[in-house]
Amino acid sequence: MSILDGVADEALEDFGDDFEDGTLTVPGGRVSDDQGGWINTNPVNHPCKVLLTDYSDYRRITLGIPATDRQVLVLGASLPAGVIPAKGHKITAPDPAKGLASTTLDVIAKTGDPASALYKLQAR
Repeated sequence: MSILDGVADEALEDFGDDFEDGTLTVPGGRVSDDQGGWINTNPVNHPCKVLLTDYSDYRRITLGIPATDRQVLVLGASLPAGVIPAKGHKITAPDPAKGLASTTLDVIAKTGDPASALYKLQAR
């Protein structure tokens, strides 16, 4: 037993109502596009709890984050077991800048905590 056991479930219980309903789209298999590239097939959608935010100007300048990138927070326990957001996935989340209309973004990078309670996605 670890001190981290159950932290993700507790985070979902405590903060789940504060997050919005979103979708993580994980690409399926890949087939050739007959032009030297690949096409992802059979994507799988996973409902999850998300919060779409903007980076502060300080973080953008310090870390070199482009102005077009957004930060998406995902509660880890809201995803099925074994599903972890990664570069190349897509995330759909209500966008406060657009009156909570859904926006789909490409995941560029991911950070998280040791308990996998919260994933921070850099999305474009």
